[in-house]
Amino acid sequence: MKRLLIILSLAVLLCGVLLGELGLGGSGMERHLEKQLGIDLPAGAAITYEDSHGGFHGDGVLTVVVECSDPDKAEGLIDDISQRWRESPIEPELWEQFRAAWRQNGEQIPPLPEEPRGFWFYRDRFQEQYGKKCEFNPVLQNCTFALMDTEQGRLYVLETDF
Repeated sequence: MKRLLIILSLAVLLCGVLLGELGLGGSGMERHLEKQLGIDLPAGAAITYEDSHGGFHGDGVLTVVVECSDPDKAEGLIDDISQRWRESPIEPELWEQFRAAWRQNGEQIPPLPEEPRGFWFYRDRFQEQYGKKCEFNPVLQNCTFALMDTEQGRLYVLETDF
């Protein structure tokens, strides 16, 4: 009985490792984005990112571009986002600050479009946690910004933690 339990435990552990290695359980970045943005990314979406988070406090900036090569899956993502996010144009003050942060931090990934067309998302995590906007820099303190550019079919995500 004890031997059977050990074999069963090892089999479950092996299955978990294989799922993680093969990507069948979804990548950690994919799950993170889905949780932060409240969406489901299509299977097989290509995720490119740079992340400067680290150190004792975990401060940093995450820049992400998600591209879906399957037009039907991309259209499904756009349909889902269009029901939850705001339609462009983006508030000019927010857009300029996010563009500046993207240029500073997204060196190895595609740049933001000049004139975004699509849907956008903004979440002030500082305000959610403390109940007020941060006075020092309310836009880029602890926030998540996302843009689904429907012309390019790309999802851009900027997450700041300072």
